[in-house]
Amino acid sequence: MGEELEVKDDFEASDRTHLRNAIAGLDELILSLGQRILTYFASRSADFTIKEMFLIDVLGSRESATMSELAQILSVPLTTMTSMVTRLVKRGYLDRSRTEEDRRIVLVSLSRQGRDIFQQHRYEYIRTVSEVLGDVTEEEQRTILAFIGQVLTAMSS
Repeated sequence: MGEELEVKDDFEASDRTHLRNAIAGLDELILSLGQRILTYFASRSADFTIKEMFLIDVLGSRESATMSELAQILSVPLTTMTSMVTRLVKRGYLDRSRTEEDRRIVLVSLSRQGRDIFQQHRYEYIRTVSEVLGDVTEEEQRTILAFIGQVLTAMSS
């Protein structure tokens, strides 16, 4: 019986070591991927900061959003979001409006020029990802996407 307990302890220790190694590997992968994505955006968007480009991407996927929603999505204070939006409105990439129901609520949307930038950026992003995924098999692509989906689901819960 003592030998059985010893084998079980060794197995659990091995599982914990494997889990720690997997977590370290995943952490390194996520950090590396994040750095590469930031470098990609920075190199492609000389006219925009990374957060400004992310804001344009967020607005490109919806008709409009409130300042509060945008601040929450980008995890910045409302004052920071106000400054970002003001800069992009002055440069012609965003439009600001107020709702008829409550004039205190400010809605932000892409201007025509902002939509053009969004489309161009989206095209470049899709082209780049397609090139990367073109080097792996369809099965590997499905595995990668499934894994990323599982990680995101686990992080959401």
